[in-house]
Amino acid sequence: MLEKAKEYAVMLCFDVKVDKEAQAYANEVGVKIFTADIIYHLFDDFTKHMTALAEQKKEESKLLAVFPCVLRPVAVFNKKDPIVVGVDVIEGNLRMLTPIAAVKENPITKVKEIINMGRVTSIERDHKQIPMCKKGQPSVAVKIEGPNQPLYGRQLEEKDTLYSLISRASIDTLKEFYRADVDKDEWALLKKLKPLFDIP
Repeated sequence: MLEKAKEYAVMLCFDVKVDKEAQAYANEVGVKIFTADIIYHLFDDFTKHMTALAEQKKEESKLLAVFPCVLRPVAVFNKKDPIVVGVDVIEGNLRMLTPIAAVKENPITKVKEIINMGRVTSIERDHKQIPMCKKGQPSVAVKIEGPNQPLYGRQLEEKDTLYSLISRASIDTLKEFYRADVDKDEWALLKKLKPLFDIP
């Protein structure tokens, strides 16, 4: 396991003494040793370790996990750096740090362009910060920040529908770490958005 997945390199030692040399070697190469005289304690310690690892991986993958949403702009308050726009959530749930994009099609060539706007850094209703806005709730003001932002009035128009910028990696991350947090409607929306972003 040291070669394949270092975090799973563990030894479960039931009712045995681990001498100092063995412990020192394990520490040196990165093997975690669990010892216990009662088998249930050994199992519990190992389970706690695995849960902590899963939580750590979940935390590390937070920015990769993109929950799906579709937004209808109702007003543009700031055109760029940062973009501040009033939106209605028409599908899914809008969460903090969601990357947002518009999808434009060239009317002549029919070539699709995905315009990355940045990430949501603030969601406000009535001048109060909220962590999430669900489909059908009253409009919110959303601040979107990122490098090389497009400009409303040039690359973007107020009528452009906005989407959470999903990818194969973001869907896989949701499946692996956030399955319990994604509801049935969100899975259905992900399926619907895949062709829009050309995700196989």
